[in-house]
Amino acid sequence: MLTDVLVLGLSRIKNGLLVAGMTTEPDPVTGLRWVRPTPSTPLTLDHLRYADGSLAQLGDVVRLELEPAPAQPPYVEQVQIKWGDEPITRVRTLNDARRRTFFPKHLDPAPADVLARRQRSLCLLKPDQVEAVFTRDPETERFEARLIFSVERLRNEDGLPVGDLFWRAWGSEQLGDEEYVEFDQGALNEHFGDLYLTIGLGPRGGPLVIGVHPTRNQHAQVE
Repeated sequence: MLTDVLVLGLSRIKNGLLVAGMTTEPDPVTGLRWVRPTPSTPLTLDHLRYADGSLAQLGDVVRLELEPAPAQPPYVEQVQIKWGDEPITRVRTLNDARRRTFFPKHLDPAPADVLARRQRSLCLLKPDQVEAVFTRDPETERFEARLIFSVERLRNEDGLPVGDLFWRAWGSEQLGDEEYVEFDQGALNEHFGDLYLTIGLGPRGGPLVIGVHPTRNQHAQVE
């Protein structure tokens, strides 16, 4: 069934890409229904390009062919996706003004269900405190992005890894030739405004940040 999906997560994971978003269908817990499109073969960036070759961005509403899939807790949002011969279609994009109204209205009422209890695999939250850290190992060239945040008394001192393609690209630009750079909440808010996060459980069950949503000044683009 053709379904309009607001893309709220686009993250690299070990076996490909993880895409997640909300449909217009109501949900009794999260307000709008989350979906986690899962193809029969790993997703690549080429699956997520429009006819002009540009890549789908966070905040785009895309039209996808989705079918129900058996629930496999905690991945209860999983649906099957069918790829046709034609590129995906962009229906519209949330502008900055729409972001500032959409995100506060659609925050998850119980993020601990994902972060702690692992009853679901996707949520949208606004951190009470947040810091960003980017590192690159000089020997292996391994790049890592982490967000250290707290929400509703939940905090991980080591932070969560960030798989969001766009945030990682921005962080790599900021890092340059350095091995370590960090941004406190004041610096992040000054540049991006409020930050909202999409959290997703990875294939092994651990949480990671799959979408970082500024209310202004979108971060780097990915080709």
